[in-house]
Amino acid sequence: MTKRIAIPRLQTGVPNLDALFKGGLPKGSVTAVCGPPGSGKTTLTQQICFHNASAAHRVLAFNTLSEPTAKTLRHLQQFSFFDPKKFEEGVQFVDLGAMLRLRSFDAALALIMDNLKQVKPDIVVIDSFKAFDDLAASKEELRMFGYEIAVNLMAWETTALLLGEYGPADYESNPLFSIVDGLLVLSQRVSQGEHQRFFRIVKMRGTDHSRDEHPFLITSNGLEMFAPREAIKRESIPEEPQERCKTHITKLDEILGPGIPWGSSLLISGVAGTGKTVLSLEFIYRGALAGEKGILFSFEESEERLRAAAKGLGWELDREIERGMVEIVFIPQPDIMVEAHLLMIRERIKAMKARRVVIDSVSVFLDKVTDPQLSREKVFHLCSIVQNAQAVGFFPTDIPYGSRQVSRMGVEETVVDGVIILSSTEEGLERERYIEVYKLRNTAHLKGRHAMAIGAGGVSIFPRYGEQLRVEAPPPALEASSRLGSGTPGLDGLMGGGLLRRSTTLVSGSAGVGKSTFGIQFLLEGARAGESGLYVSMEEGPEQLLASAEALGLPLRAQLDAGLIQVLYVSREHLRAGQFLTVLSDQLKALNASRVVLDAATQLLTAHTPIDEFRHVLYKLVVRFKTLGITSVLTLESSSLSSMERVTDQGLSPIADNLLMLRYREAAGRLAPTLTVVKTRGSEHERRTHFMTVARGGLRIGAPVSELPTPSWAAPEDAKHLSQHGDTRQG
Repeated sequence: MTKRIAIPRLQTGVPNLDALFKGGLPKGSVTAVCGPPGSGKTTLTQQICFHNASAAHRVLAFNTLSEPTAKTLRHLQQFSFFDPKKFEEGVQFVDLGAMLRLRSFDAALALIMDNLKQVKPDIVVIDSFKAFDDLAASKEELRMFGYEIAVNLMAWETTALLLGEYGPADYESNPLFSIVDGLLVLSQRVSQGEHQRFFRIVKMRGTDHSRDEHPFLITSNGLEMFAPREAIKRESIPEEPQERCKTHITKLDEILGPGIPWGSSLLISGVAGTGKTVLSLEFIYRGALAGEKGILFSFEESEERLRAAAKGLGWELDREIERGMVEIVFIPQPDIMVEAHLLMIRERIKAMKARRVVIDSVSVFLDKVTDPQLSREKVFHLCSIVQNAQAVGFFPTDIPYGSRQVSRMGVEETVVDGVIILSSTEEGLERERYIEVYKLRNTAHLKGRHAMAIGAGGVSIFPRYGEQLRVEAPPPALEASSRLGSGTPGLDGLMGGGLLRRSTTLVSGSAGVGKSTFGIQFLLEGARAGESGLYVSMEEGPEQLLASAEALGLPLRAQLDAGLIQVLYVSREHLRAGQFLTVLSDQLKALNASRVVLDAATQLLTAHTPIDEFRHVLYKLVVRFKTLGITSVLTLESSSLSSMERVTDQGLSPIADNLLMLRYREAAGRLAPTLTVVKTRGSEHERRTHFMTVARGGLRIGAPVSELPTPSWAAPEDAKHLSQHGDTRQG
């Protein structure tokens, strides 16, 4: 097998241009550089020349009628690549204008050959070669001249660049283009709302080159080529390490499961005002506190505004910026150049060695890209940059109001590794925020929407169910051998000796019948046995609760002072059902409680809370209580003062181990409170209704009611069952 010989390459010195040639300009090639006036032909060729010029590698540049040498040199002095010292040995200019004005092709050819023999250059430039076209008497004369030039240049093994204001019509009719090895085309036009310059390799004999058109800029450094398709290649993914990225944002890590794999990019989708920028900024800030550098590219908010927002949330972002842990790069929307800034983003990430990257927002960054396929490609480039840096990227994106899309163009979500959707809904007079992990590759995350709030400290997330309940396992069985006192005199005897440990008791009662008192006594009974307790009030504030206890002679304040009981007041004005589970779970972790009372649980059920969500929250709470070994009491408000047709109004009976129904009954011309033990799981219990008294010392069970009327909903054949088992009908 014949071994392939690689063609020697000439490095151009133009950023990213060598990648388009797949290694550089082939040495010894004759290349036509074409384009209209002002497209950058001279700047490109002189940048290549000055990059390579030295005493060992000389450059010979011929000027024709297009521009005198002195003017060319004045023009080149504005560029950083221009080095006057190279004229001493490396660079030589020769003016062919006098010869061409005499229309002497032979004299021009002789002058070129004489200089080639004397200088023996590595690179030859003829600017502009089209002057020979204009002066040739015929195509045949032009063909012969071009052939002679090309043959002699090849014989001297020099790399030649022939510049000219040629257009597409010339490529087929002009004999030059059948002789040259390469054809480079520079152009200018309006694209994506901007006037841009473009570069394209039309042909380069014997090489596998890029065939795409690439934008470029002319700056004080010369040409800067932007070729992300060539420059940004996705590197092979290393074997995934065991550790993953933790965001360190309150509860976000809990719904993300084991964490975000390094090298992943996540789309943060939502309409305006859902918290995308705050979430992304906190992702950068929390990472800096954990020792991971982060960089945020903002195309909407200036650095000053982002710093002010961070300060308003109580973050010390300025300190992290001063420490070099955080960078904010602001690019105003009118200045965005997608191709150029893709490469800038890559270089800034690489220079900082950032582990966290935010593009805020990717929808603004790609606003001028109207082709979905092109938008998908640019997002792929961003993801490749993040993956190659083994960082984690957050890409906020705006989505249209009222649409079911999760991205602006509807294609970005197919490229990224994960999608987090931020949303908001009107609930009453307020707008509530939600977060949902829509997808995250190779990660078992929590499903569904979770409540989210933004306030002092940043983003707070309230998972619908905790990390401990990710696997839906049945709650542990009750401890049948262990009984706890209820704290209400006379009740334990009705319930077979007391409450089973880890059981949940629903107390459904009319307004003012004594539900809160029942809960206080339940916790005080535990405190007497040295068991800690938590009283969660959804209605009364702590001071009102203490006042009520003192009026009844119940020592609640003393147990609060001793630390055996804590009171947590939760206002439904500031906390929704979806947030409650998280708040209470955190409190239970902080306090190793054995008993919990959730008073007025129905306050979580607002006009805007679906009943299924309310049941879901209470069920998860009950499972959580049982898992932690907590015995709990949940009090529910009944809509009826005296009716016993329903135990609860929300169909919550199945979640409870014990059901107590507290109702009023008319006796001796007044309303008297009564209690009925409707259900006790795993225990024999008294089926009759008993009067209660609420006086000094608290709630106490009295004598049984002499007659238990049959509810109107019960069929005659149910009467015997009710007298034996009590009312177990679900609400």
